[in-house]
Amino acid sequence: MREDGGRSGRREVEASGARSVAAGSVGVAVTGDNARVVMLPPEAVAWAREIQAPAGSGYLPGSASGLFVGRDAELRRLRALLAEGSEAAVVQPGRTHAIHGLGGIGKSALALRYAHEHRSGYALVWWITAESPGQIVSGLASLAVQLCPHWAADADVQERAAWAITWLQWHPGWLLIFDNVEDPADLRHYLGALPGGHHLATSRRATGWHAVAPTMTLGLLDPDASAELLCRLALGEGQDATPEQRREAGQLARDLGHLPLALEQAGAYMHQTGTDLATYRRLLGRMLDTAADGIDPERTIARIWVHTLAAVRDRDPLAVGVLQAAAWLAPDDIPRSLLSPPADDPVALGEALGVLHAYNMVAFTPDRRGITVHRLVQTVLRTQPPGADGLLPGRGEAE
Repeated sequence: MREDGGRSGRREVEASGARSVAAGSVGVAVTGDNARVVMLPPEAVAWAREIQAPAGSGYLPGSASGLFVGRDAELRRLRALLAEGSEAAVVQPGRTHAIHGLGGIGKSALALRYAHEHRSGYALVWWITAESPGQIVSGLASLAVQLCPHWAADADVQERAAWAITWLQWHPGWLLIFDNVEDPADLRHYLGALPGGHHLATSRRATGWHAVAPTMTLGLLDPDASAELLCRLALGEGQDATPEQRREAGQLARDLGHLPLALEQAGAYMHQTGTDLATYRRLLGRMLDTAADGIDPERTIARIWVHTLAAVRDRDPLAVGVLQAAAWLAPDDIPRSLLSPPADDPVALGEALGVLHAYNMVAFTPDRRGITVHRLVQTVLRTQPPGADGLLPGRGEAE
């Protein structure tokens, strides 16, 4: 063990293994497998034990006032799964649950809505961006800044995170939301070290959760809810849609694949530009990279797929070629045999499809002999610029 005579009086040890704990006379908070375990000074431990979270305290990235349509059943199910004493929650260590689904499906929106609706039932609600282990540590560190600012001002990020973990161990009844988890394994040690509250995670990843937390798949909006959302966004609150507008909204919702993010982008654009539903349908192919005024371009549909494809390419470059070929085929029940040009090796094809499925870019048919690709994914992929050979990505393989 090495001691650090710095300003905070901390001691650090190297630790390894599952939820390693260093012995000592002061509080210990684990910050990760095979990582430093920070030994907090006695006064910091005392503050972690004594400080109470003020009523209504916490951090959420958005308000509860946004339009929310078509997810009432999912909210009730999520509450039942997390509610203390429910049969579903009893079998979950620490009452943990993960929501996974396609990018843009509304996972974060559902988690945010749940947090707002049930905030009064928790001692504290804290939202953590969780794409990497470093982001998780930073999110925990910010909790220490809010609850114990006088001490946190002179502590580093690791110390603050350790203090937050110690506080959470002393004070039960909180909700932690880990948003956009890239690797479920990044959460494992936190779930084990913090059993006194509820953990809710969102992720594009459909796999890797079996040893971490039970999952709830979030699907597309149903057609009626999709049309209602489009009408309310495009026409504005308090404006009643005509039968013709409802019909157009239903057709546009189908074109957009009933994907909430797509519907929100379309509705915002129409509302701000005065474009009617029928005209927007005709313009759809030219607008995939155009965000409505006031919306971050990084949140547009096309940018979502750019980021997702980059992650897929890092894991398996062949998977991108398979997906690009699938973009030019009928979206439902695509047999594996039609995907053989970019992947002649059945084993390699299976691995590529596994990666795509893990990122919710494709869904397997019930017999797993084929796949289904979301229509909007296909539309975005078809709008990619031609390659150096002048050909559109994937079209040659599909033909």
